[in-house]
Amino acid sequence: MQEGHGPKPDTIIVNARPHTWEAKEITYEQVVELAYPGQPPSDQDTYTVRYSRGHDGHGMGSLTAGHEVRVKKGMVFDVYRTSRS
Repeated sequence: MQEGHGPKPDTIIVNARPHTWEAKEITYEQVVELAYPGQPPSDQDTYTVRYSRGHDGHGMGSLTAGHEVRVKKGMVFDVYRTSRS
């Protein structure tokens, strides 16, 4: 017996905190928002997004602005913010 329709939510880890994610992909901008909620990027901030435990052939990598990656249960994202002063 199947429940519901569409993709089932997966738990992903962003900066050591679990998040439930329902879409098949996640964008750079969405990962940054999960890491730093309510803190819109400014011209002074640069974000580096790295991930691990991804899909076959894409187990580890970086995510850059305007790009997305397929989500896998247990995928880990590390987001680093660098501020120019």
